[in-house]
Amino acid sequence: MKAELAPYLEAVEDEIRSIVSSGEPDLSPFYGMMLYHLGWLDARLLPFRAESGKRIRPLLCLLSNQAAGGDWRKAVPAAAALELLHSFSLLHDDIEDQSSTRRGRATVWKVWGLAHGVNSGDAMLMLAHTAMNRLSEHGVEPSVILNAISTFDRCALELCQGQYLDISTEGNLQLTEEAYLRTIGGKTAALIAASTELGAMLAGAAVEREHYRSFGRNLGLAFQMVDDLLGIWGDPALTGKPADDDMRCRKMTLPVIPGLKSPVVGAELKALYRRPLWTEMEIARAVELVDASGSRNYVQSIASEYQARAEMALQQASPRQPAAALLRKLSDSLTARSQ
Repeated sequence: MKAELAPYLEAVEDEIRSIVSSGEPDLSPFYGMMLYHLGWLDARLLPFRAESGKRIRPLLCLLSNQAAGGDWRKAVPAAAALELLHSFSLLHDDIEDQSSTRRGRATVWKVWGLAHGVNSGDAMLMLAHTAMNRLSEHGVEPSVILNAISTFDRCALELCQGQYLDISTEGNLQLTEEAYLRTIGGKTAALIAASTELGAMLAGAAVEREHYRSFGRNLGLAFQMVDDLLGIWGDPALTGKPADDDMRCRKMTLPVIPGLKSPVVGAELKALYRRPLWTEMEIARAVELVDASGSRNYVQSIASEYQARAEMALQQASPRQPAAALLRKLSDSLTARSQ
């Protein structure tokens, strides 16, 4: 599959590189911080190739565009914009979560400080908007670009709303699954839904557009649930974060919610969550309790349900080959990550 996706990835990487650049020497370090975050420079701002993510959202956009009958090359600026929007959210998320590492490397704010971290994230958001405007250079009609930018802006706001809900519910031991779904619907699913919707929109698939959006949204929900499992039981070599990272941060992820309500382990787990600080032994115990509640299997089953909904929505869109097959392979890979 890697070889099949190479043309799309190369086009997106080239587009991003042309956007995240400056001809002014005094601004070179500023853009270098963003290129570091994207995995192309080291902390000395020298060329380097680090783990930079799988570019999931750009791929979903371009494959959805092609599956909906479009010329995916015309959608490349939108795909780049989606990746830059995602990168903006991660830059700020690292600061808000006080995360010192991402994908096995120090985060931007840990290397260059809080002020530069915030400013780099802001710039990444502005560059994402710049990328959307480049659709005009690919022959996309102005009315379509305006509609696409509106969808993009709505997504950016949903991301921020989801992050607010995530922050404001930290430590809320009464959090419901419904509230959790609303949070990840903004934090994660909104961007993946926008990726597939924008792909279809730029292909002129007015009728199928909503099916592609539903496909992306349900896939995004399943993706986040699997991510929640990895945040507790994932291998640091694969996730790039310390083991039990979500538990250490007291994140109210889906595995934790039923654990807190469990008649067997709920009382002990709540008592742990009420303590201001955890020892390593207490973190390990909290993980044991969540596991003993049956949350792991429960979350896996819920994620599978949303994956099935995503597949149904994609079927309703009647996607064209060969992009349809690639979309299905990519979708399966996102929800079958090692746990």
